[in-house]
Amino acid sequence: MRTRPAIVALVLTAAALVGPALAGPPAASARPVVIGNTAQVVLPKLPAQSCAQPHGTLVAYGHSYLHSPWIGGAKASYVSLAAGALGMQVVIRAVDHATTQVTEGLIRQGPTHWVPGTAELVVIDSGINDIQARVPTAQWTASLRRSLEAFVGRPVPTILLVRPLRVARIGHPGSDPKVIAAYAAAQSAVAGQFSAVRIVDASAGWQTRTDLSTDGVHPTPAGEAHLAEALVGAARGSSCRP
Repeated sequence: MRTRPAIVALVLTAAALVGPALAGPPAASARPVVIGNTAQVVLPKLPAQSCAQPHGTLVAYGHSYLHSPWIGGAKASYVSLAAGALGMQVVIRAVDHATTQVTEGLIRQGPTHWVPGTAELVVIDSGINDIQARVPTAQWTASLRRSLEAFVGRPVPTILLVRPLRVARIGHPGSDPKVIAAYAAAQSAVAGQFSAVRIVDASAGWQTRTDLSTDGVHPTPAGEAHLAEALVGAARGSSCRP
């Protein structure tokens, strides 16, 4: 269990996915608390820097973690929870089983393609399906690079690239911490080529026993809340200047 010196509890329900979240009393633990399918997400205060609160629209590209949170028993995805906490509107452009190559298609083609100026924040989450499908590193990193290049037109949004988390399903390559670490290193290397990209790393405190459903892959309400906390922290941090 991890702790933080200054935290504020925000209670997010499915009815409060868009718009300001309700502020609760300071909490002593940084682990989200879940009662039924309602998540209490513990979020850090803004650092002592010059920070602009993100606003407007958040667009998210990816797979079932975004598209089908009910698979793990949650009413809302972590992106929807995070958007509610930030007071932003959320647009989810995702399909189940999407790899980075499929996500590239969503970003660059068809009705879901990225249009500059339509959102301040963009979330990309596709890694765990690359790992499950054993997509060669050279292939998925090339797709990721092309995806990120699609956002270089001004105005450039902040891109929050989600680091894959370990899963618990027996036989899944993502159950091996070494596989996750190797993927994360390659992902970070690509992200480092783009100044607007930030990695969302929710691995600290991630507990596969409670944060994943019985299928060993999809987040429970607690897992969604944990991811939402990390996403909000990354979104807020991306807008701060020393």
